[in-house]
Amino acid sequence: MITVTAKATETMREHLRNEEKQTVRIFLKMGGCGMRSFGVAVESPLESDTIMEVDGITYVMDALLLKKYEPINIASDGFSFRLSGKGIHPPLGCGTCGYGCGTRGGTPCSGVCATCENPCPTGQRIKARRAKRNRC
Repeated sequence: MITVTAKATETMREHLRNEEKQTVRIFLKMGGCGMRSFGVAVESPLESDTIMEVDGITYVMDALLLKKYEPINIASDGFSFRLSGKGIHPPLGCGTCGYGCGTRGGTPCSGVCATCENPCPTGQRIKARRAKRNRC
């Protein structure tokens, strides 16, 4: 149903250490550039949720959402979380949001598309427009 990397478990424990509730909700959200992505929040379970425990941490997700997108994978860089599922991948960025840049979302976005070494589609369009202006 869900897999959680060791680094994500360690990071999640760190985030939860001062929380009264210890249940982590996985939800679907609209992100930057209109992309669908998963998010996490500390919330109590609802009747419609599937409850899963991984390495001592309780995760909840709407049962229909889980069925549609499982398996859900949770990874971390030690600061934030990268969630993926069937058809939903960690978001890419364009420099105007907090997502990672590059075709696979692998590196943090500097916010400067013109100098990005591995630009996302928006960054590629920005670079192409600047190159066209400079030729004129």
